[in-house]
Amino acid sequence: MTKRKVKTADAALAMTRQPVGDGLENVVAGLGTDRDKRSYSVWADPRILTRQELENMYRGSWLAKKIVNIPADDMTREWLHVMFDDDSEESQFAIEQAEKRFALKRKVNEALRWSRLYGGALIIIGTKDKDLAKPLDVKNIRKGDLRYLHVVDRWRVSGAAALNRDLESPNFGMPDSYVIAESTVLVHHTRVLRFNGEKLPYFAWLRNAMWDDSVLQHIMDSLMNCDTTTQAIATMMFESNVDVVKSEGLADVLARKDGEAVLTKRFQVAALLKSFNRMLLLDGTESYEKKQNSFANLDKVIQQFMIDVSGAADIPMTRLFGTSATGMNATGDNDVRNYYDMVSAKQESELRPQLEYLYEVLVRSELGHMPEDFRFDFNPLWQLSETEQATVEKTRAERDQVYLNAGVVTEAMVARELKERGTYRNMTDEDIELVEELSKPMDENGEVGKTPGAKPPEGGEGGDDDEQVAGVAQGGKTAPATSGGE
Repeated sequence: MTKRKVKTADAALAMTRQPVGDGLENVVAGLGTDRDKRSYSVWADPRILTRQELENMYRGSWLAKKIVNIPADDMTREWLHVMFDDDSEESQFAIEQAEKRFALKRKVNEALRWSRLYGGALIIIGTKDKDLAKPLDVKNIRKGDLRYLHVVDRWRVSGAAALNRDLESPNFGMPDSYVIAESTVLVHHTRVLRFNGEKLPYFAWLRNAMWDDSVLQHIMDSLMNCDTTTQAIATMMFESNVDVVKSEGLADVLARKDGEAVLTKRFQVAALLKSFNRMLLLDGTESYEKKQNSFANLDKVIQQFMIDVSGAADIPMTRLFGTSATGMNATGDNDVRNYYDMVSAKQESELRPQLEYLYEVLVRSELGHMPEDFRFDFNPLWQLSETEQATVEKTRAERDQVYLNAGVVTEAMVARELKERGTYRNMTDEDIELVEELSKPMDENGEVGKTPGAKPPEGGEGGDDDEQVAGVAQGGKTAPATSGGE
């Protein structure tokens, strides 16, 4: 066999070069080749946490439990307020009582918790029509039809039949029905509200039985590192002081048949004397010294793990750990505000579609119809202090006065805004109607005159009408205009 000849060094390097990727490579340095240890790092399939492991984490780790509960609690803590123009006090009271009777806030909070822990949960809507397998037509719900709301996590139900393939269906790509595990009852998708966990890519979602991931799945390592570090530091406390005694001939004593018992008795007595008399009696051939563990900078170590968990959970440390912000003039308010902005975005994108459907069922069942202008808004998460609230109210009052003077708004419009914001809790619809009546401009005969902001007739100065409009713009009824110098 003839020997292969290589003419140049470049050709030799080319023969040994084994590219392992499409990134930066350096054959001489071994960067990006099979000589580079980094090139063997790959993203492997993660170990999927089982239901039992998730429950163990939730029950055994306070940190895991808070990561699951805090966003769910914050999304429902301040809840929401419903509005519709034709609402009477009786209608409003009926809806509030229905929310309490069906424990609406608690059921939504529970569904959010289990969806975050397990990757999915359902709220089953039970109506007077007990055939859960049939589609629910919300428009046909009559007064008193809503009977119950039940929360079940993903492990208590499973998708039934095939996925919906109708591109025009709002349920496209999702199961048409679900089976309740305990009873094998079939429930149509129009009778459930589905709450999801951490979104998965489509094929991973299919492999996961058409459910999402737990929020603990992707922070498993960070959570374990933080808990392990905390426990390791706690264990060090047991060995903060270690007594070391050197005894000559120790090996010979242990070699005897009764050596272990003799040695144990010897140092038990020595330890007892040390604790009783604050002294230690030793033989002339023995020596004693104390070893102490150093706890310096351990707080910085644990803090780094806390930061890692906080970032993985997307919850600020001031909210997750209850710690104060560090640094000069740092209060943590900006972190909390940003977090509340994120929670508000989740309320709008994830919670609002579910609640709009649920409230339509609830309102129709309580009132017998659905008001056309029915709507609701989530209450703000950031609560102002009394001083801050007073400042805001003062600013709003000054703004309203400017617009009243300019004729842009009327007293009735301001009154409605005050009632809707809840500035005056005792303000009723009758109060607003009275404001409307009192704010109407009157002429000399007591009849309704021009409305605020009306233009004066062309070709004149406006006379009495101008004065009347100006008087109304200042926020009260006008007096009849006087003549001449009067």
